Amino acid sequence: MKFKSTLFFASLAILLFASRDATAADEKDHGDSLTRWLFEKKGRLNPKTILRRADPNDSTSPFGFFARGPLRKGEILAEIPREIILSSEKPRTFRPLECDTARNLAKEMKLGNSSEYAPYVEYLLDMQPPGQIPSAWSEAGKALLEKMLRAGKDAALPPFHPTDLIDGLWHDRCRGSRDPVEVHAAQLVIQRSWDDLMIPIYDMFNHRNGHWFNSVDTGVHSNRTILIRASRDIRPGQQIYNSYNQCRDCGGRLTDYGTPEILRDYGFVETFPQRWIF
Repeated sequence: MKFKSTLFFASLAILLFASRDATAADEKDHGDSLTRWLFEKKGRLNPKTILRRADPNDSTSPFGFFARGPLRKGEILAEIPREIILSSEKPRTFRPLECDTARNLAKEMKLGNSSEYAPYVEYLLDMQPPGQIPSAWSEAGKALLEKMLRAGKDAALPPFHPTDLIDGLWHDRCRGSRDPVEVHAAQLVIQRSWDDLMIPIYDMFNHRNGHWFNSVDTGVHSNRTILIRASRDIRPGQQIYNSYNQCRDCGGRLTDYGTPEILRDYGFVETFPQRWIF
């Protein structure tokens, strides 16, 4: 089983790189645009932090949140006002995809730079292309992943329902259309939401567990401004990470959600440390 898991991991990395569009969007400073928008809406970022590419010299590297000065444990990193959060505008259903959040996001994406969320929408359109999660891969890619997961004589490897999220959740349960923008919005809500909430800037905090997980929030589902603090001292240049399964708002993911599920729902194989639940 250990050999099969290693082979699966290596093959999967090849699949991921092959399935993504490597073309970079025209260089726009989305970090600066989003920061200005946040300030206009009475939010703030700690002046000792910055939204930037992981490698400032590589226009294809992902965005992240970094310390540019020393940060002490408990220091406020960001304040996210409710005004910039996009939601379903209805009580949350606690299902893997909030249908009305996806519809509302699609509406804003179609408005583009006329949207009241324009800096966020432009970041998503430029930097978060469709096709990242396995459910949005090509039919050949999905078939190969399904075959790899079920290659052994033992039970199939996790995750369960690895390629069914768009068909099962968006098209069937939400009765969603096949309009490309709406399908893209559904993918983004699966990947980036906190249940029914799309939280600009906070969703640019990348995931990593263990010692690297160095932030904590005051809870995203209250009616108050979201405060994000350093959970330990952070040195200049270090990336500030969230966790997608060990966070304050992660609920049951603490016990039954690991590396395979992160691939299914977010579209990447997490950096070590990893957790595989068989």
